[in-house]
Amino acid sequence: MGKLEEMLVRNGLILRQPDGSVSYLEGSILSNSLVIRNSSGWVTHRIERAANGVDLIVRNTSTGCVETRLSGNLF
Repeated sequence: MGKLEEMLVRNGLILRQPDGSVSYLEGSILSNSLVIRNSSGWVTHRIERAANGVDLIVRNTSTGCVETRLSGNLF
């Protein structure tokens, strides 16, 4: 598991359920996007570059609100 995935698990954005289902991180080279999908395959969060160009922000797709900021110096 990479550092980004570990940080998302720690922040509760990637969940491991007792029934074995998980939400997961998915990236696309073509669209240059990184998303978190739940165990049903629905996109729940988008990971975007912050305005400072270094940090990453995790945005909830249903509300549009930024839920957490991931510091760039941790990568």
